[in-house]
Amino acid sequence: MSLDLTQNIRRHGFKRLLLAVSGGLDSICLAHYFIENRDALGIEWLGIAHVHHGLREGTADRDAAFVEAFARKHNVPFFLKKLDGVELKNAEGSLEEKARDARYKALVEVFNETEDPRLRGDDNKDVIVTAHHAGDQAETMYMRLRRGTTLAGLRGIQPLRALDSIGHTCASRCGVTQQASLLIINHQSKFIYRPFLNVTRKELLAYARENNLTWCEDESNADVKFARNKVRHDLLPLLERECPGAKAQLCRIAELADRAYAKVIAKGEAVFDSILVKQDPSTPLRFAQDDTHTITLDKKKLNKILREHADADLSEMFRLWVAEQGFRFPIGFFYGPKEPAHVKIPHRAAYRKRSVAKIGHTIKICEFCTPEEAQKFVSCE
Repeated sequence: MSLDLTQNIRRHGFKRLLLAVSGGLDSICLAHYFIENRDALGIEWLGIAHVHHGLREGTADRDAAFVEAFARKHNVPFFLKKLDGVELKNAEGSLEEKARDARYKALVEVFNETEDPRLRGDDNKDVIVTAHHAGDQAETMYMRLRRGTTLAGLRGIQPLRALDSIGHTCASRCGVTQQASLLIINHQSKFIYRPFLNVTRKELLAYARENNLTWCEDESNADVKFARNKVRHDLLPLLERECPGAKAQLCRIAELADRAYAKVIAKGEAVFDSILVKQDPSTPLRFAQDDTHTITLDKKKLNKILREHADADLSEMFRLWVAEQGFRFPIGFFYGPKEPAHVKIPHRAAYRKRSVAKIGHTIKICEFCTPEEAQKFVSCE
């Protein structure tokens, strides 16, 4: 891997890194790379975390022991987090998604437990690092394109993602379990960082051989009953045979969409930021719980903007801008062809845990702990 990768990592200025290491090829390469280059990268503290999902017998224990031995060999602090596999299997929803969310939550918990008081308050210096690579990006893009996606979805896996504090208070009150969203965190100074998104598996294999690295193979990664594994082993190889270079093109699309998205959001901020009403902490939102995440919009200012752009369709820009404020709604939620600028704000409506309500001269957009609370809020008179 080239010096360009080191320079790209250094520009972020991260000081405390927790490496998520499963024991597979990609994560072992990740761990070795950061350990070997920690001085060049300006790293002050480095740790390795392994999440044992409790879903595999025998080999999962082997993987945990392997990663621990690797960490000890390189004199790096090791942290093991064991999850309740039975709970994961019995909970509703996709096992892949539940395991992923539980894994991120476990990594956040490990990092919070190892926080260095000397660095507290030094924002944006803590980061959880994962080994997602170009193959993972291509798989994600293929899956999103197949099921349908938006401009935001076309960005694929993001190399750097902030962990938001939204949801922390709701989590404690609602008793969120292992499959809780990765939004649950104590503060906003931590990120998920994926520095290998432009590195191919072929390059990882070459790096491992060059440095005499060994790794573990997770047999569940070959089970094509899981959607991503089927894409990885069957569908993407078929596409690559039919259209050589397809995986690289999928990654390229993600890069282009990310640039376009940034421009759309910048324009959305210029258009809509003036409609945000600063919430007075002494006047809590009526009908909502104290820990509800809320933004308030000035209805009159919004209507003025829509009239000024009556010949344009601002619905998708508005939806993306609202999503950047922390509230995701489906395509078409704010679309009204008979409205000025094609943005329709429902009088009262709920979507999952989020709600929109016109109250007096304002528009309240709220995030609740449960869909029931969101529905109850919009049903109030």
